[in-house]
Amino acid sequence: MRNSTYQNSRFLHLFDRNGQDRVFCIFHSLTQRKLYGGKILRDIYKSFASPSEIGAVKEELSAAYPVAILERIISDLTTHDMITPDTQADLNTYLNFFHTGANLYEIRHTYFIPVSDCNLRCRYCFVEDENKDLLPTGKMTSDTAKKALEVFAKLTAGQREKISLTFYGGEPLLNKPVLCNSMRYVRELERDGRFEKPVEMSLLTNGVLMDDAVVSCIVETGTMVSVSIDGPKALHDAARKDIAQTGSFEHAVKGFAMLREAGVKPGVSCTLNQYNIHAIEQVVDFIIEELQPPGMGFNILLPTMGSGNPLDVEPEYAAAQLIRAFKRLREKGIYEDRVMRRVLPFTEPFFHFKDCMGVGGQIVIAPDGSIGPCQAFLGNADYFPINVDELHSNFAGIDSDTIYQYPLFEEWRYRFPLNMVKCADCVAISICGGGCPYASMVNHGSIWEIDERICHQAKAIQEWMIWDAYENMPGEEKAA
Repeated sequence: MRNSTYQNSRFLHLFDRNGQDRVFCIFHSLTQRKLYGGKILRDIYKSFASPSEIGAVKEELSAAYPVAILERIISDLTTHDMITPDTQADLNTYLNFFHTGANLYEIRHTYFIPVSDCNLRCRYCFVEDENKDLLPTGKMTSDTAKKALEVFAKLTAGQREKISLTFYGGEPLLNKPVLCNSMRYVRELERDGRFEKPVEMSLLTNGVLMDDAVVSCIVETGTMVSVSIDGPKALHDAARKDIAQTGSFEHAVKGFAMLREAGVKPGVSCTLNQYNIHAIEQVVDFIIEELQPPGMGFNILLPTMGSGNPLDVEPEYAAAQLIRAFKRLREKGIYEDRVMRRVLPFTEPFFHFKDCMGVGGQIVIAPDGSIGPCQAFLGNADYFPINVDELHSNFAGIDSDTIYQYPLFEEWRYRFPLNMVKCADCVAISICGGGCPYASMVNHGSIWEIDERICHQAKAIQEWMIWDAYENMPGEEKAA
């Protein structure tokens, strides 16, 4: 027989807007179900903070609120397991989500790195980190590139989700022949049926080395491009300098313009740092008025090995500035990825299990053909335990599961918030995705620790979305 007492789900949270009309929101962090209302919600929430009989709660609160409304709200809460008679409902909900997340690991994305060297020396870069010894910086050969793409195609066989590939660095344009040949070879493998579905290709570049030949290849292969631009000239050049310590703005914007003139719609990758974070409105105005991209993404600084990051900013402040920027970009119809990856699971809704595909679904192919889960560890051979030649020599016998026979990949597969003790009771667990395992390892010595940068960001965005959704509700629904 079920208990006659009920209490709040472990995953139930109360938001208080502290406005003049005293609006509250009861929110379930796993299912993302929410109820808005006045003080009645707060009082019901408090009444079920410990096991209580429903009849007793209604009787206690009936002096302040109509019984019919109390019954309607409590019925809704019990029906949707927001208040429960025991812990089994909570456990079942948690386990259902957990098992789904644990099985999201089929290989469907690769970071393809034609060269790990770069023509710039950005002051915040975690790749050009003097505290780590880089893997061989030689350029990827055409033979290695072809084998790598063939292996990737084989690993993605049977994949149900979209397949994607990002050309990354270093600066990919330092190896233009292999870069362009690889773009074309992907399309050839598609035509031959070796990729079973179209590959969404993208190139992340600083834009400085862009030329007509590369632009032509981008157009021919339908590759998406994102150019790293940190705002107007003074803000961009403060951190993004070349080897001679000269600012890169003029060349980056010229490369961006070449792409746009050719009919490509390049995106913008903007890294927030001590130089531009305080001028976020100036940065956003420049992006809107001068660059006019269809979409963009703000990057949060990654730590460098053993030394934090020289241009780091406080996570709380970065989160607040991100939200300010997002609201302005939203008004202009520009998609911003960093915040949208939190907004989409909230609005649709769905559970955002993994913020990083390195924890299931991704391989990174280094210039020498070694394979690891994360491009940020490019300077550590321990994180690149596989080699393209090894997989290619056993081509007929490999599939997505082959990658997870390696202990490193097997461990990373299970790193997501529902499998991290410190994340279980977080209000933002359904939109966070767990942040960056590299940042956790560098800052705390373990991939299983919290990435504070994303933790603060997710919580701030969660609360903002709660009240942004309320503000955009029809008036009659607010009144109800």
